[in-house]
Amino acid sequence: MSPGITNVYITTTPRFSCLVIESIKPLKFFIKKIAARKYEIILNKPLIMAPDTICVFDGLVNTVEVMEKGQRSVISVSLKYTCTLEVKLEGQVPARLIILFDRYFLQDLLKNKVIIIDPGHGGKDFGHRGYINLLEKNVVMDIAKFLKQELMNYGAYAIMTREKDLALNIKERVNTAVLLEAEMFISLHTNWDKDKEVNGAKGIYFGKQGKILCEAILMEIEKKLKLQSLGIKEAENLSQIPQSRYIKQIPYANIKVCTISNPVEEGWLRSPIFKHRLAVAIVNGIANYLSRNKKY
Repeated sequence: MSPGITNVYITTTPRFSCLVIESIKPLKFFIKKIAARKYEIILNKPLIMAPDTICVFDGLVNTVEVMEKGQRSVISVSLKYTCTLEVKLEGQVPARLIILFDRYFLQDLLKNKVIIIDPGHGGKDFGHRGYINLLEKNVVMDIAKFLKQELMNYGAYAIMTREKDLALNIKERVNTAVLLEAEMFISLHTNWDKDKEVNGAKGIYFGKQGKILCEAILMEIEKKLKLQSLGIKEAENLSQIPQSRYIKQIPYANIKVCTISNPVEEGWLRSPIFKHRLAVAIVNGIANYLSRNKKY
């Protein structure tokens, strides 16, 4: 087999988004900055793998396009934010060119932020039930745990309103945010519809900032998981609780992550990988919200 690019993929850690380019032998390359948030890595050999477009959306890297131009391979990387990068070479088989895009901007956004994660329902309150008997209260708890860990990886103070299978009323849930003077409140639920063909994610918000946060999270869920957005609407019942004046001052977003009454999406909700990707998308949405007044 002639020398060439055999594989391209992204791995993500809290510190770096790592672009890995594998080849049979080490290849000559140069990196060209096309725009503030776009790079091309040009290598001196053609592709052995098929051309591809990798949709990453990990909060920093949006897409990676793998293509061939003449006898050269070109890897085009589109970023969400400007960042610095490092290059590493590994000479074993396969040889690897590793480009590390620094995720410091995201760490800076999220560090020390107090974020309340509210897994809906609990105890005897099962929430909605899927076509194949999946319970909403269990699904959102799993997603909440992934979300908490992702946020903590960036230095945020992520606090769950419940970490066990118990029921809480809305006053008790919101009171957690009041006592901790939280900077945002994210409640996790699933959508349900009597029509099993209905699919997608939707959101409910309270307050002007909650609307912005809700929109940002749904946008990231749609991009990362290809889930249809069913839109957002303003909450009604929160105005009846004593803490409503406070909760209106911080972003409140109730995210119905997808539709549990749709048999396909219920199947996805049984996958830990899918639930983890939902958590990553929510973190991306939080970062988008926090970055709206940042210069980058």
